[in-house]
Amino acid sequence: MFMIAMRLEKLRQVDLNLLITFAAIAEEKSVTAAASRLLLSQPAVSRALQRARAMFQDDLLVRSPHGFELTLRGRKILEELEGLLPKMEHLVTPSLFDPVREKSHFRISGPDNVCTVVLPRLCRQYVNERYQVQFEFLPWQGGIAELVEHGQLDLVLHIDDGLLPSHFQSERLYREDWICAVARDSRFGDQLTLKQYLGASHIVVSTLAGVQTIPDKRLTAVGAKRRSFIRVPYFGVALQCLPGTELVLTLTSGLTSVVQGDRKLRLVKAPHELHPFHFLMAWHPRLNTDPRHVWLRAAMRSTTENLNS
Repeated sequence: MFMIAMRLEKLRQVDLNLLITFAAIAEEKSVTAAASRLLLSQPAVSRALQRARAMFQDDLLVRSPHGFELTLRGRKILEELEGLLPKMEHLVTPSLFDPVREKSHFRISGPDNVCTVVLPRLCRQYVNERYQVQFEFLPWQGGIAELVEHGQLDLVLHIDDGLLPSHFQSERLYREDWICAVARDSRFGDQLTLKQYLGASHIVVSTLAGVQTIPDKRLTAVGAKRRSFIRVPYFGVALQCLPGTELVLTLTSGLTSVVQGDRKLRLVKAPHELHPFHFLMAWHPRLNTDPRHVWLRAAMRSTTENLNS
């Protein structure tokens, strides 16, 4: 800590603008040309050179028939600045992430219903020879917020259910409706009233143990409760349980094509009391301006932009 304090004390005595002015004069070999390049007056550049000489206790530049020439100390300083100035510029200039040239590994998590919708589109758009990025999708589980908090997850995809900490950043991606899936030969019609829905036996997908599902929350709001005889963690598993039963599965409309692709299943409209919702992407605020994460969020928007049309 003592060494750091000494370095900071030294740096406080340095006017970095003098280094830039000195480098410009050295490269142009002329105060006039350097002033034009820096958009400063000639007297201002001359004064800056005098201050630089005082700071380094060296002439730095001396006049010759061909303009200014560097002293030995000046040449050494300029050589150091040739490597230092680009780094300083990179430090203060917002950088961009180029997924075509730069490798990066993104860790994302979400329930299987949103992953079923997003992953195929993400693969078609970004998982190819053109891009250097890698995506790792982690299982949706308890403690997701802690993983984000400790930097073990870059992004989570979820329903806006208020479970994540309020200081997390979030953005709506796309809207979905609730639909129901049943066995093709079951007794249900094409649409369920609330009374029929509550009278049915349900298979419930509970993606987080001990957490009330969104449909159950909506029913609680109208003073109702459905009967669930089996609870599973994944929508894919729940769909396979339907054939040969009278069970009802409430799922998100993004899985419509999955149900329609199974000859043993059919879709039934859900009660009107189950209102539409939005899937969000959420992240820690420390990643707001990170170039990698800015690109990742843009990629997610691009992947899901047609889902709202």
